[in-house]
Amino acid sequence: MNDKILPPLLKEDSILNAEDRALLMNLYEEEGDNTWKVVAGDDPLDERRLARNSYTYEELVGQPDKIRETLSREKEAVKKAAGLLGQREIRQIYMVGCGDSVAALRGVRFFLESLLGIPCKEEDALDFAYYNSSAVDEKTLVITLSSSGRTVRVVEALLAARARGAQTLALSNTPDSPLMKAASAGILIHASRKGWPTQSSTAAMAVTVRLGLELGRVMGVSEAALGYYEEQFDKVPGLMEQAIEMTEKKIRKMAEELYSRKMFFFCGGGPFFTCAEYGAAKVKEATPVYAVPVLLEEFHHYNTLKKGDPLFLIAPPGYSVMRAMETIWAGKELGGSVIVLTSKNEAALVKEADEAVILPEAEECFANFVYAVPLQLFGYYLSVEQEKKAREKLGE
Repeated sequence: MNDKILPPLLKEDSILNAEDRALLMNLYEEEGDNTWKVVAGDDPLDERRLARNSYTYEELVGQPDKIRETLSREKEAVKKAAGLLGQREIRQIYMVGCGDSVAALRGVRFFLESLLGIPCKEEDALDFAYYNSSAVDEKTLVITLSSSGRTVRVVEALLAARARGAQTLALSNTPDSPLMKAASAGILIHASRKGWPTQSSTAAMAVTVRLGLELGRVMGVSEAALGYYEEQFDKVPGLMEQAIEMTEKKIRKMAEELYSRKMFFFCGGGPFFTCAEYGAAKVKEATPVYAVPVLLEEFHHYNTLKKGDPLFLIAPPGYSVMRAMETIWAGKELGGSVIVLTSKNEAALVKEADEAVILPEAEECFANFVYAVPLQLFGYYLSVEQEKKAREKLGE
């Protein structure tokens, strides 16, 4: 199980040149791929899990400040990257990462396509590198995200894109990492990741939004449109702080009530599937129980819930409200318990759901920053309650 398996991009028929193969080989020799190793077992008192849980809350509530810090410190780097990348025509944008990274990039797709009018596609790094990069050319921008800048699959994806002539942008918390060195341009994310990913994801989303705005300027998007989106985006950190204040007490109580459940579902459409992924990820990372993110439409094509299963439904004002209402009805018909996250103005959703978490309103393409907060909090507080109950059982 400890033997390393040579990745296809290092084989003789690789599209990579000798220099890039050497770069990848060095990284692979140093890092390998140990993601198959178990991070933590089924014990809620597993020390490996608890060590990361202990950092998660402070990083979670620190998200607004880390977004402000990243945008402030990287302001000139973002402009420089946009100026460089905008010198060539961009006909398509791929956004590549693994885990929370690809979820973060998925969360800004709606905004980028709305502003720039360019097709964008988020991709898992392995899928992109080995299956879905054939259409990449010199008119493609590939954005890659890796906190460490050493994730083998993400570096592979960037090198594959570069080999096909694409422009590449690296987003990473780590300066001078292989990913940052290999890219056409790089932007640093100023965020901590000692706990389970929270601020490293939302700060990356924020800097990608800012890059989109600067690319819009280079590409000639109207100042009226840019001004509107900038005004709405500037509200995001404050709205996230409101979301913490508005929901934390309720979410903690909910975690106390649901601590013994073994399965949780998180459902959202469009940019809000990112929130569903964040919520499911925090539960899976911080606790030993199951959690599943479900696309809003896909929920209706299977008997997704079983009796008693909790469903967190992300339904801000906007395009998905109608389908969210039908999801509440379907979820209750299946015997599940539906917890809707929405605005106070969506009175019909609040009335139909078993429980509602009310959040401040935001521009729809930026609302996932706000709606991620209570779902991250739920994963954290579920871990707190499970640890507490486990210690009580041991008489501690």
